[in-house]
Amino acid sequence: MAAVEYRKLQGMELKFVAGRLEENRAERAIGYSVTFDMTLDFTHFVQMANVYIPGYLNSPINAIRPDLLGLAYHDSYNYFSEAPGPIHSSEALSAVFTKDRNYLDVWSSGEMDQRYGKPEFAFVNGALRITARAYFRWEDPARQIEIADLPTVSFQWALNLMGGHTKAGDVLAPSSVVILMYAHEDLVEVDGLQLFRGMRYMKGRELGFGPISSGQILTAG
Repeated sequence: MAAVEYRKLQGMELKFVAGRLEENRAERAIGYSVTFDMTLDFTHFVQMANVYIPGYLNSPINAIRPDLLGLAYHDSYNYFSEAPGPIHSSEALSAVFTKDRNYLDVWSSGEMDQRYGKPEFAFVNGALRITARAYFRWEDPARQIEIADLPTVSFQWALNLMGGHTKAGDVLAPSSVVILMYAHEDLVEVDGLQLFRGMRYMKGRELGFGPISSGQILTAG
């Protein structure tokens, strides 16, 4: 299977609004909450989508999945047949993939566990505002996590455009065609991670309990 292409979309932006780092003693965890405004120029979105999937928004068997790394985990994809009406704006598009039931809030397993909270969405001044939470803890219950243990966290705002039905085993499912995002397509190295140039990130180990400032949200490259 060929790798899915990532493309920067003009008019797609991620702007930091506020954040906070807190201890969660009940779960032996440290977590952050962050609020970002996610903007999308709908005209440019439709133009780019139609290059890759002609008539993209007009077919009920086409689908979309948000990629919100660092913010939330959407567990599947949403068909346009789920839209409450015609999709003629960014707000109408976002209504397809912001349903609470699509987002997981369970602990992952590994040496360091991670759990996203259920994100909260609101449409504010033409942007989709997300308030998101994520928590970290050591898998070993005898080991207490410290701020110095926190990883570098990158923040993605991208839309995976999925077209039609293809056979996946015994199941019909849409296939990924292109992923549109706010960052550039080329990669840069940050703390041993490969991040898209222009991607927002923060160094967890350099935070302190309390507010997260805009100066602590960095830009790759």
